[in-house]
Amino acid sequence: MMPVFTNDGLEVRTFMLDMEQDTIREIGVCLNEEERWRAQRLRLERDRRRFVATRGQLRRVLGAKLGISPSDVELEYGRLGKPRLSHRMPSRHLRFSVSRSGDVAAIAVSTRQELGVDIEAVLPVPEADEIASLCLSPSEYGSYAALGPEDRQNGFLRRWTRLEAISKALGCGLGQSFSWDERDWAVRSFVPKPGYIGTVVVRN
Repeated sequence: MMPVFTNDGLEVRTFMLDMEQDTIREIGVCLNEEERWRAQRLRLERDRRRFVATRGQLRRVLGAKLGISPSDVELEYGRLGKPRLSHRMPSRHLRFSVSRSGDVAAIAVSTRQELGVDIEAVLPVPEADEIASLCLSPSEYGSYAALGPEDRQNGFLRRWTRLEAISKALGCGLGQSFSWDERDWAVRSFVPKPGYIGTVVVRN
């Protein structure tokens, strides 16, 4: 697991998901029954391995922060499925967010404020213009539309990861309408791996 940055109570770490089977088994030991059941429901073996790797690494990070075994980390879920630490955990002030794309995952942890993280592989998005017109704010869409063709792909993904990260921080899906003020959030871009774009947001 590679630290991307650590600053003012915020940590972002990235890691590769396609690990050796022995490593997956070792990481998977700390998962609970519900997590193992969720993994088994995934149709593709690759997706099962990646789920186990992500959830196991999250448990390791949270366990280290809380000073407990990864298998003792208890999570609960908000109305729309956003995970958070159970009220039985040593510190409920620890916030976290997870994102996966392709063979890379990112875990962001904050000891201070709510946060969200999103990463995306830099790949063509044929419907980018249409999605941007529907999902971005008028000012964001205006700045996107002003980009030249050679900057459109990265410009879209930077804005999309920011929107996804904020929706995760707020605990709502992008399918729902939500309002946000960019002044309320500290936004940081990062590169989780060459060929990927990431954004983490922390409430000011």
